[in-house]
Amino acid sequence: MRIPETLQAALSAADEAYLIGLSNKGTVNRGKKDLAALTDPEWTVEGESVRITLGDVSCQIKAPLGDSICTCPSSGMCRHRIAAILFLKDQAPTAEPVEVTFDSLKSCSVDQIRKTLGNKRLTAALAHWENGVQMEESTVVNVEMPWHPATVRLVEPLEHSTCTCHSKTFCIHKAEAVLYWQLSHSLLNPADLVIQLESELDADAVRAVCKAVREELRDQLTTGLSRMPRSVCDTVERLAGLSHTAGLADLERALRSLHGEYEAYFTRSATFRDTALLERISQAFRLASALEQADEDRMQKLAGTFRDDYQPAGNLRLYLMGLREFSGRSGYAGTIYYFYQEKTGEFCTFTHVRPTFYDGKSRQKEVSPWNLPCTLRQAWNHEIDLKGAKMSRSGNLSATEQCQATLLPGKAPGAIFPASQIVTDFGKLLEQAKPNAPELSRLAVIRPAGWEKLPYDRVRQVLTLRLWDGQNRSLWLEVAYKKEEAPVVEALERLSPKDELVFFGIVYREEDQLKCYPIEYFTDWEGEP
Repeated sequence: MRIPETLQAALSAADEAYLIGLSNKGTVNRGKKDLAALTDPEWTVEGESVRITLGDVSCQIKAPLGDSICTCPSSGMCRHRIAAILFLKDQAPTAEPVEVTFDSLKSCSVDQIRKTLGNKRLTAALAHWENGVQMEESTVVNVEMPWHPATVRLVEPLEHSTCTCHSKTFCIHKAEAVLYWQLSHSLLNPADLVIQLESELDADAVRAVCKAVREELRDQLTTGLSRMPRSVCDTVERLAGLSHTAGLADLERALRSLHGEYEAYFTRSATFRDTALLERISQAFRLASALEQADEDRMQKLAGTFRDDYQPAGNLRLYLMGLREFSGRSGYAGTIYYFYQEKTGEFCTFTHVRPTFYDGKSRQKEVSPWNLPCTLRQAWNHEIDLKGAKMSRSGNLSATEQCQATLLPGKAPGAIFPASQIVTDFGKLLEQAKPNAPELSRLAVIRPAGWEKLPYDRVRQVLTLRLWDGQNRSLWLEVAYKKEEAPVVEALERLSPKDELVFFGIVYREEDQLKCYPIEYFTDWEGEP
């Protein structure tokens, strides 16, 4: 008997790897044993298929081989069908191996992949791709995804691919595997996918909200604080809600901070400062104006995110540069730890937050994430080898216990931080100090040509240091006295004019002055810490 041509072509392309992809290695081995125990099984040609009787079961083998059926109760590719396929391969004349083109993998649309994964999983998948994905391709594409964990075997046609989750449908693991395959063959561009993920704002709605915010804040400034009705709190809260609906996370946060300042004023809180209120109004106004005038790409960057999802960041070598305490009217306080990434030359953070809304006090608690043998505060000026790190897109590290950290010996910052990245020309700080720029982009290590301490401003309760560079351009370090800032003020007051200092801080502009909030200073940058 002559095997139909279409089936014969499918049999020629089906090597052992392909059969394992249709089922699994154990099923293929069992099919081999079943075939070895059979003698002259009966088979007949039925149109484009072949029917084979194997003991008390009957298999109908057709192309594609995954469409074959068997009278046994198994819903998947059973050992009987594997045995029948192996038998027919022996009956078919020897043919040249057929090259697998994976046409169905190529034709799987990005919309189908996105619909199956969702934006959150797609974002995570792109992060995994950047960190490397283990994939082997022959007549079958094997994709290992230990973070699920899952292993996917992609075969042609796609609907006959298998996954260790045992789903018969196009599961999230198969969708992710197809995404990696298309990326590996340059059928998709990761950068384009990131842009598509980010381009979800309604530009017209955003501009309408920002116009309303800007006009309301202008009216508030015109009215003045002494004539401001208490209903302004409700108005600001309503605008924050509109910002949330429009997807403007950072504008919502700015307005809720403004709402907190107004509440402090009307409740006659001792912590209220009119300068802080003006700063909140100015911050929200500038952000609303920038959003209103921005193109769609810039608009998405300014909008921010409501919640940063942590994505795999691989193995990191970190150096703790400094830390600062913070507290806010939102009912939380905490500590931000600032790290330098030695591989990328960028900064990242780890934030420990504590609630204060129960008794108005934050309970200081030192943290030891990632199974560190000490607290993070004790790791100052130490390298940390962090394996399996997870990081948000804004650069904040996750405290997940899946990360494992090794504390390395202490080193002076000058042995870690490149001299080329130290700022000695204050003109270079102007670009970093743009309004609304993310905090991480405004971090700088600064070596001034000289510095002086100005008299403590008892009216504003501000300690100021003036730094200057080689061109006598000024940079002002200012710290307003608050409870959490007391250690910073005391440390700066102890400085001697003879000290040669290197500062690590956050640069910003205030009116026509370039300023810096000092996170840390170093008196022995090159020596032992």
